[in-house]
Parts: sequence; C-alpha cells; structure tokens
Amino acid sequence: MKSMKLYEVNLAIEELFAQLEIDPETGEITASNDDILTQIHALQLERQSILEYLAKLTLNIRSDVTALKEEEKRLRERRAALERRDERLMQILDRECAGEKTDCGVATVSYRATSRVDVLDSEKAVRWLKRNKHLDCFRIPAPEVAKAEVKKLLKAGQKVPGTTLVQDVSCSLK
Repeated sequence: MKSMKLYEVNLAIEELFAQLEIDPETGEITASNDDILTQIHALQLERQSILEYLAKLTLNIRSDVTALKEEEKRLRERRAALERRDERLMQILDRECAGEKTDCGVATVSYRATSRVDVLDSEKAVRWLKRNKHLDCFRIPAPEVAKAEVKKLLKAGQKVPGTTLVQDVSCSLK
C-alpha cells in the first residue's frame, strides 16, 4: 500500500464513514459494514503513525532551534569578548603611538581627522530644523536628529541650536 499524506488519510476516513450503513431504528452500525470498519481502523492507525512522525519531527526541530540559540549566544559572547580585546589593544597602540603614523612591520597605525555630531538638546534641534525646513535632518515617528544631514549643515557654516560639531581623531590598523 502506498504511503498516504495526512489530509488523504483524513479524507478517506470521512468517505468511509459516509458509506457506513446505520440501522435507523437502533442507530447501530449494521454487520454488513465489517469491511468498511476494518478499513477505517487501518486508516486510523496510519493517521496515528503520521501524527507520531509529525510530533517527533516537531520535537527534533525544537531541539535544533534550542541548540542554535545556545550557539548564537555563545558566538555573540565570543564576538563581544574579541571586540573588547580589540578595543583595549587599539587603545594601547594609540597611547604608544601618540598620534604619530607608525609602521609596525606587519601593519601601520595611522590617524585621520574625523567629526561627528553630538545632539545636546534633541527637542530644540528638531524645532529649529522644522522651522527652517530642513525636513531631511530628523526622523519620524519619534523625531530624531539625522546626524549625517545636520553634519552637512554644520560643515557649511550653519549654526543648528542644540548641536555641536565635535572634531576628533580615530585610530585605525591596516
């Protein structure tokens, strides 16, 4: 017998139940239905087997999901530890090179000027940006200053209340 899918088994059981002859006076299934009842019983066993397989499959998937979540957590913690170690080592290199480009043989420590926007008073900045029609410089639904756009204004000499252009130096290793 060909293996059936769950929906096929359910449909076959329904069709067999529809074929059953029931005595109208007693409400009992007549004896002539023994073959149909045997088929229904076999289909119910098949259905139970399919349900058991699906339950096992679901439990295995849940087990895999749990294992993957644990592995993700382990990898996230490992990455965070390595990022902290990288930061500490870069601080040492930065301190020892004191802003001077330094060839370390396998890599070079170099410096470049950077700038970023620090928003001191977000509400004040957003009000000013709205009033002066710089609608691309903040985000909605909760207005938030778009620092990259405000940086362009500040670099162009515009004064945006509640913000300041911070000149900084970043250290990189290549």
